[in-house]
Amino acid sequence: MNTKTLLNDMQHAGALSPGQFTLLDELHRNRRYSFHGELRTAVYLGVLLVAAGVALTVREYFARLGDIAIIGSLTTGCLAAFSYCFLKGGPYSHEAVESPNILFDYVLLFGCTCFATAIGYVETQFDVLGRLWIHYLLLSASLFFFLAYRFDNRLVLSMALSTLAAWFGFQLSDAFEAFHRYYRESAIAYSAVSFGLGIALYRAGIKRHFLHVYLNFAVHFLLAALVAGVFEHRFSSWHLPALALAAAAVAVYSVRSRRFLYMLYAILYGFAGANALAIRFIDSTGTMFLYGIGTSLAVIWLIFHLSRKYREAA
Repeated sequence: MNTKTLLNDMQHAGALSPGQFTLLDELHRNRRYSFHGELRTAVYLGVLLVAAGVALTVREYFARLGDIAIIGSLTTGCLAAFSYCFLKGGPYSHEAVESPNILFDYVLLFGCTCFATAIGYVETQFDVLGRLWIHYLLLSASLFFFLAYRFDNRLVLSMALSTLAAWFGFQLSDAFEAFHRYYRESAIAYSAVSFGLGIALYRAGIKRHFLHVYLNFAVHFLLAALVAGVFEHRFSSWHLPALALAAAAVAVYSVRSRRFLYMLYAILYGFAGANALAIRFIDSTGTMFLYGIGTSLAVIWLIFHLSRKYREAA
């Protein structure tokens, strides 16, 4: 029995009113379409363009505008955005909280961008902390974490985690002089911290819906670091078995949580690691071309096949 027949039978049996039948029938035939996602994307892009415009203006015209005008404008924009959010935002809750309106999240994002631009400009022009400027990153990350949890905003949480990742990278690389030597270790350490923090907050019942933001960052940084190690050392280091175990763990979590995105991560990073090993044994351009085409098509087929399985199981 298809959906259309089932709806007709339910209406004839009196289980559905005419209005309910019409609504469900239109939904089934995809006659109704929500533009909510498109509107949110458009507003998000608009905020990013405004933020980019602010940064370009500061870069191109700082000599003409003067330090006071630039810092004052950025500070005003930051304070105005944060004031709006505190005035319009609802009370804090450990659970998910709906935004008051579609612009709210992006006003908050704009305020965070102005804050980051302002402190970056101050340090660039006046060199307040010198080589200790990385502590600005930790300060910014702390503020973004607070705002993300206060206003239940995943975008700002992503900014906080990105800023924390930058702090980790510089902090653990011997005052940035040997960053190229320790970037993998920094990425793995950051992955462990972000994963542990996300799990701890989830178990504490604090914004449990944020868990997958933490997991996305942890998975990407861990797998990218391990793939980089495989590319450099091939079979002669621990990176290869660690990559295999990590990709398998991510795939198992994907199956258990029924989230295809994590399976996609496992496939793509595993494919990258396999390529790092395979290209060492390919000694001709033609063979390399055939290998690339064949394996890419196989991976694409696997992704589409598994995505269909996930949709059918949903």
